[in-house]
Formats: sequence, structure tokens, C-alpha cells
Amino acid sequence: MKRLTKFVSVICLAAISLSMVACSGKEVQIGGQEDLVGKVIGVQLGTTGDELAEKIDAKNVEKYNAYVDAITSLKQKKIDAIIMDKDTATSYVDKNEDLVILDVGFEPEQYAIAVPDGDTELKAVVDGVITAMKEDGSLEASLEAHAEETGEAPDYNTDAANGKLIMGTEAGFPPYEYMSGNNVIGTDVDLMAKVAAELDMELVVENMSFDGLIPALQQGKIDVIAAGMTINAERDVNVDFSIPYVDASQVVVIRKTSMK
Repeated sequence: MKRLTKFVSVICLAAISLSMVACSGKEVQIGGQEDLVGKVIGVQLGTTGDELAEKIDAKNVEKYNAYVDAITSLKQKKIDAIIMDKDTATSYVDKNEDLVILDVGFEPEQYAIAVPDGDTELKAVVDGVITAMKEDGSLEASLEAHAEETGEAPDYNTDAANGKLIMGTEAGFPPYEYMSGNNVIGTDVDLMAKVAAELDMELVVENMSFDGLIPALQQGKIDVIAAGMTINAERDVNVDFSIPYVDASQVVVIRKTSMK
């Protein structure tokens, strides 16, 4: 009995010791780019945030197929920060009061629609729709309508005369694309619905992983990419980009308790 009592006492002391160590652990403090060094950073695979994180001397870069999974990991303290697009970060932070956005001075960027390399006809139609939506205010109105993920689906031009226009996207990127019931909706879908109407085609939206979009376009599995895709030189080798439709930027999302 004495030996058992001693054994139980040792176990209890060990548990208390471990608990004290855990409780004494300090929350990471992040205030700028320099504070990302040595931290565990979350990104969405294949995004600009992914590229930026690789240039930082981080402890580790965790890559997710969807931002929602990165947000969950951040809240669970499995990662220290996420590098992601500002508009989408705002959408997620608005629904998570324990998170906050930091603008740490990443270079500005622009979103565009990607079409197959050499498809000048489709590019011309997309460019025309973007220009018209900017001029008549419908692009800004769409962004406002989808800001809180409460927008409506557009007219997909079902059973149009000229077949189907297949849009590839990744539906975890509000306000540009997000799930509403079984439908993917958002500003990119609104834009491409207008393109489909111009072509007298039915818009079909295919939801897939972001890093699989360009290969899918090259293989002819989709006709166009509308996914808040940033124009850069590496992508420009494989696709043709439309004129830009949104000025964007990358930010860092952290827990409020990590604010420096």
C-alpha cells in the first residue's frame, strides 16, 4: 500500500509540474514582418501567401488546401500566423473576434481572370466585361453584396445556345467565391456569369484546390480561372491574364493575444 501511495504521489507531482510548465508558456508576440522569423506560419497551398512565407526564415510553413483549415489551426494554436489576402482575411476575422489583421507592408498586387495561353477571343470578352463592370459600378456593388457572405447567385444562363463555360475556382475565398448551400457564389461568379451571357453560354462552376487550377486549365478540364488569382510572372508563363479587376494585398492574421 505504501509503495502504491508513493507511486500515485509521484504521478500527481509529475502532472502538476507539466501543468505549471504549460501554463507558464508565453503567447508569441507579432507586430511586423520581422516577428514572423522563427514562427510557424500557415498559408493556402499555391497562393501568393505561400510564396511570401517561403522567403521568411520561419520555424515551419504549414500549407493548407483551404483558408478555413488554416483559421482553425490558428485558433487552436497549432500555428502562429497566417499570410493571406486582405479581403478574405477581413471576411474570416469579422466572424472570429479572437483574431486580428496586421498589415505588415507586403507589396501590393492585382487580381485577374486567367484564360488558356493564346485564347485572345475569350480574353477580349473578359476584358470587356471587367471594363463595363468597373464603369457602371456593378463590380463594386458585387463586392459589397458578398462582403458578409450573404449575396445571391447570379443568372447562370442555363441551357444557353453555345454550350457550357466551365469556370474553375476554390470556394473558400470570400467575397470572391464561397459556398451558399450547394452553389458557389461571389464576385468572381458574378463576373463570369456576365462573360457567359456575352458568349451565350451556360456558366458551370467547378470547385477544386487552388494549386490545381492552372494544371486543370492547361489540361482543358476547365475553360477559365476566376479565383482571386494574383498576376505574377511565374503564372503568366502558363496562362494569359485579363486586365486586372481588383487591387489587392497580403496581410497577416494572428490571435489577438499575439498582438505585440
